[in-house]
Amino acid sequence: MACYGQKEAPARASPQGGGAVAPGGGGPGGRAPGAAGAGTTASPGAAPMAVAGVSPGDWEIFRRLTCTELTPEERAAAAAPDMTDPEEACCFAPHFHPEWVPADLVGERLARAFPAARESFAVPTQHNVIASLGPWSGVEADVWSKKCGMKIQLLVHARAGRLEGSSAFRGMVERTFRYRELQLLEILELAARPDPGAEAELAKSGFAAPELERAASHLSSLKAMIDASGIASGPGAAMLKNRLATDFIESKERGTDPAGLDRLLSLVNLLKARVKSRPDPARFHEAEEFIEEARGAGAGIVVPHPPRFWPALLAELDADGWEVWNPSTPSHAVFLTECLARRGRIRRPLLAFMGDDTHMSSKIRPLLTSDKGGGGREIGFQPPWKDPETAAALKAAGQSRRRTMEEYLARLA
Repeated sequence: MACYGQKEAPARASPQGGGAVAPGGGGPGGRAPGAAGAGTTASPGAAPMAVAGVSPGDWEIFRRLTCTELTPEERAAAAAPDMTDPEEACCFAPHFHPEWVPADLVGERLARAFPAARESFAVPTQHNVIASLGPWSGVEADVWSKKCGMKIQLLVHARAGRLEGSSAFRGMVERTFRYRELQLLEILELAARPDPGAEAELAKSGFAAPELERAASHLSSLKAMIDASGIASGPGAAMLKNRLATDFIESKERGTDPAGLDRLLSLVNLLKARVKSRPDPARFHEAEEFIEEARGAGAGIVVPHPPRFWPALLAELDADGWEVWNPSTPSHAVFLTECLARRGRIRRPLLAFMGDDTHMSSKIRPLLTSDKGGGGREIGFQPPWKDPETAAALKAAGQSRRRTMEEYLARLA
């Protein structure tokens, strides 16, 4: 675990440098202690460097937002679920993000949430980082689908050790791991030097030049600290997520003008959306190639967030099922279940999945609101399984939470 205050070495880890595996929950960003690229971490509490335009207060915010050491209060919060189901015998959690929370605390949280569970399938699915919990490993990977002409995501699950043990698959994940870090840096660059298209979008949305200048000033400080701290070349690289931009601005502006803060966050989110709308296919592996390597490691494949990836549902990908419900795309569970059932009658049966998509950062650091919507989620809780209308569609399709879990486990045997 590490906190970043200053840079101790100029080296930068290679994107292929053995960094995207987190056995047993692993270290931050999936790099186990001693992994390649882990030698430039700053000491916890290290004095901040003198960097032009960066105040000691900025460094303290940066340290807090990128620190992966849990306080006693955060450890207690990590182990305490927001919801419990004392009667549910089936704990099914195929899509959640422990982030930098250790596996033992996640396990304790699940045990408290489902005290009566006799069957369990709980698999961490970090973004482009292989992680493990008990007998299972998983990852949520960004890939490029040539058929669809778009970036999509895939959930990959396997018995612990299989994904980590495949050098080819591990190399694919390690390459893609850099995608989100580079995306953050593109957002910071766009804020500093908006292109004509971004300027037009900002003007159309009613943002004035002083607001962009204010946001750009904050993000310039953030970029300077990223460069000076050495975080990108060590295990804390996984903390370089897009939300760091909005989290930093919210931390800087908290207690000032609430309406002005909301506008700044909206401005940065507009820049985020612009960057995310134009992914470079060269940064990703092709979906079918990625699936082939995953299958070679004995993995199962699930397409998450289907409403975001409609074309992927028609691309004949070698998937075991679709996510018919997710808190970020909650409106089509019945329709997707019916579509899945129709397709399953003429091809290999597809399974109906639901992902709570819980991010543990929202549980242990709940004060920040720039990532709205995550706080109401809980690992293993997917309400539509018990919704009468959805349950009826599932029954008509020969599906249920237990049946999906049992069939998927049989495929992963």
